Amino acid sequence: MQAVHVGSHAPALALHAVPEESASYRVPRVLAFLRGWSVERESAESLVALRAQLRGLGAELTILSDSGVWSFRPDDEIEELGACSDRLAADIELAAALYGVRGEGIFVIDGKGLVRFAHRSDEPFASTLAEALAAAHEAMLHRSQTERVLFTRREWTLTCLVTGCALAFLGGCKQQDKPATGARTETAQTDVPIVLTVNGKRHELRVDPRASLLDTLRERLGLTGSKKGCDMGQCGACTVLADGVRVNACLTLAVMAQGKQITTIEGLAHGGQLHPMQRAFVEHDGLQCGYCTPGQILSAVALLSEGRATTDAEVREQMSGNLCRCGAYPNIVAAIQAARKVRS
Repeated sequence: MQAVHVGSHAPALALHAVPEESASYRVPRVLAFLRGWSVERESAESLVALRAQLRGLGAELTILSDSGVWSFRPDDEIEELGACSDRLAADIELAAALYGVRGEGIFVIDGKGLVRFAHRSDEPFASTLAEALAAAHEAMLHRSQTERVLFTRREWTLTCLVTGCALAFLGGCKQQDKPATGARTETAQTDVPIVLTVNGKRHELRVDPRASLLDTLRERLGLTGSKKGCDMGQCGACTVLADGVRVNACLTLAVMAQGKQITTIEGLAHGGQLHPMQRAFVEHDGLQCGYCTPGQILSAVALLSEGRATTDAEVREQMSGNLCRCGAYPNIVAAIQAARKVRS
């Protein structure tokens, strides 16, 4: 059986007692085979660091260990999907064989099910998730330069996106015409053609493969509702929806948004009528300066669709990736709860 490698399709996971959506690749996923890992070994500090990395990537972490199968989303606590049993242990062993893991391994899989990073070790990585990811990162940095896999520490958290950027860039280089002898190659020749579907409209563009979705929306399409705040994926002001899933547009490359339905704040209202969430924010005064409001509203729309938060405390936790420097949080929660009642 050929081992899973970068660029190949990730084998499907069929795990006993684990919901199918928790093992699917509809969103970017970090898949970790960590034999001796247990939740008790994780410190609060390591979980905070992991949460920040996963939120920036828009990824979920799935851990397969001797203690069972665990899930960690950017805005949730670690959740046990399946306790260890003979049947689940057999499923995990089969999954490890499919991924070519004899000891432990970490894989980064994008939303299309393609493996973007793979690291295996016959020896245990470490006792904590943070140390395991650091070990994989260190291995990636020491790979042969011929593999062209040299990333900075920040780019490790964005492996899926960086790899997609490189593929798009190389594809654009192959398509460009050769310049005449002695002619100067212009920077614009590195641009690549893309097609974006934003708020139901199709846009054909040529962009720098390094351009973020946020800059493309604001500077090329004139959709300035999505705000540039920290430009590091930490404030949520740039939140947009990609196929209904909230993502940070500042950390999403425009080339990776192709084939998805992108929704910005400009696309929520229909026929001159505000979206129920927009009306709720107005009625409950869920804004002050308004800079973060577009991202707050889009994140709230996705929050209700996800159905994972009902209480005020759960709403605050699920909305923790969207910061309001004015401190309008009580009114934001009230607006979301009011919109929930209208929706139901």
